[in-house]
Amino acid sequence: MEFPRKSVQEVEIDHLLAEEFACDQLFAQRFLVGCGLGSMDFATTTVIVEPSLGGEGLGDLLIQGEVGANRVALLIEDKISAAPGVRQAKRYHAYAERLRAQGWDAVWTILVAPAGYTGERKSYDASIDLELVETLIVSKNTRRQDYRRSIIHRAIRKRTETGVKIPDEALHRMKSEYLEFAATWCVTKGLAFNFPFLRASYYDGDSWVEPIRHARLPAHVTLRHRLWTSVKEPGGQVDIIASPADERERARFVENAPEGAIVSPFSRGRGVQVSLRLPEMRQASGFNRETTSAAFSAMSELVDWYLHNGHDGRLPEGSSR
Repeated sequence: MEFPRKSVQEVEIDHLLAEEFACDQLFAQRFLVGCGLGSMDFATTTVIVEPSLGGEGLGDLLIQGEVGANRVALLIEDKISAAPGVRQAKRYHAYAERLRAQGWDAVWTILVAPAGYTGERKSYDASIDLELVETLIVSKNTRRQDYRRSIIHRAIRKRTETGVKIPDEALHRMKSEYLEFAATWCVTKGLAFNFPFLRASYYDGDSWVEPIRHARLPAHVTLRHRLWTSVKEPGGQVDIIASPADERERARFVENAPEGAIVSPFSRGRGVQVSLRLPEMRQASGFNRETTSAAFSAMSELVDWYLHNGHDGRLPEGSSR
């Protein structure tokens, strides 16, 4: 299973908190008081960013410390704009149980999130508002303090402006059926396509299935299926993308494009793509076998075209098979 990628703001705050725990011993005590756990005279010993949760994905922070002679661990989940991942709190609790079984005297699961965030707040052992965490960052160097507090302040402001992303269950279901059908279709047709893993969550607007690879294509050439292309213009699309692509390869794409295909730049001109239009597929209508079969046939057509007309066997600089 592939877990959702974190936002840039969440990654930045993960590292900000990691440094505070590692470099300011009193920060952990202020933090725990803010969580309602009391300072416990906690002394940080080790800080781990993105700890493995024992086969259940990655966490955000694992803070290991001591309270007197006792070993205590804090498993921290940082949220700003993303909704809860699949079984996220349960995965944290399961790993906390494993740590206790390994001899840790106490393990707390803690959610750090803006005050307006609901999510799975009650499913963690404790939680603390990000607005409060901002005030807990203290330094004798006021410029350093203000700068580090501003990182959190910007993240909260962006969250207020953009809101919380809610997973789209209908889209997740549609992509799950899509990938199951893809596996069966490849075996039945004897084709060597490699599709991405199903992600834990999808959000409205996640209209692409990518990257899709084929065993006979060079590494810099991939496929993607756009289930829909825009709100205003109904329609789906299958692309074969060469990136990076040198001038010679771009010229071949333009000069030898299949009939009815659309040739356009990719990644601000770094590459080039050839596209075939298809009917669209959206959450409201759900998974459609006929549309998906047509997409896979279009992919096969584009692979055959590329191998026989789209290139001359040479690869652009920086790419490999």
